[in-house]
Amino acid sequence: MRAAYIDLDGTLLGPGGSLLRGGRGGFCEAGVRALRLLHEARVATVLVSGRSRARLEAAARVLGATGILPEMGALDAGYPTRPGETVHAAIAATGVPAALLERERGLEPHPAAQWGREGSHVFRGRASAAAAGLVRELSGGALRLVDNGRADRDGARVYHVLPAGASKAAAVARDVAARGADPGACLAVGDSREDLGMGDVVGAVAIVANGAEHDPDLAARAPWVTRGSYGAGVLEAVREWLRLRPPG
Repeated sequence: MRAAYIDLDGTLLGPGGSLLRGGRGGFCEAGVRALRLLHEARVATVLVSGRSRARLEAAARVLGATGILPEMGALDAGYPTRPGETVHAAIAATGVPAALLERERGLEPHPAAQWGREGSHVFRGRASAAAAGLVRELSGGALRLVDNGRADRDGARVYHVLPAGASKAAAVARDVAARGADPGACLAVGDSREDLGMGDVVGAVAIVANGAEHDPDLAARAPWVTRGSYGAGVLEAVREWLRLRPPG
């Protein structure tokens, strides 16, 4: 059993969140071709994203994905909640998200990411170098601030406040085990430092060119950066991975 864990925004989806737009905004069908290759090779395609469960379920139906891992694993990371309370509400009750907005004037709630949210709190903008430490200190280590990649061409980035035990890597590890898949025979593709962490629990991880281009640290750490951006980078990674691990 094999699976490919693919980030959505900034990876499979191009500018404007479109599956059919490439690095320069022109029409590009590379992402569709990548999904077809995975389907034909009988590889489970799992969307791993910061999007809410409702938004990711809708995307999975359109894309024909096998499974979803929403909110970077925040929903099932063991964060304590009261009966009927969501992780999102429990985090809000700590006051940490509000304090972060008060101290970090370069951040704002991400307007496109609020619908259906049950776990992490999402912001867009530019956080200072002290922001992650602030979240850790105010929460007593129970929460962390995660940079989940570039939000737009103006340089704004997407940040999540989520349980300290939540990560894309942890969510992928749980999914691999639940599927009975061979971790070493699985692929991950993304565009951020958080996505790079998935490489700790699967056999191969690729970072698409547009992600590395705007994050020198990510570019230096990634073992595999594709030449192509967005869907073209995903197609490149899938092709090379299937070449090295052909069906059967």
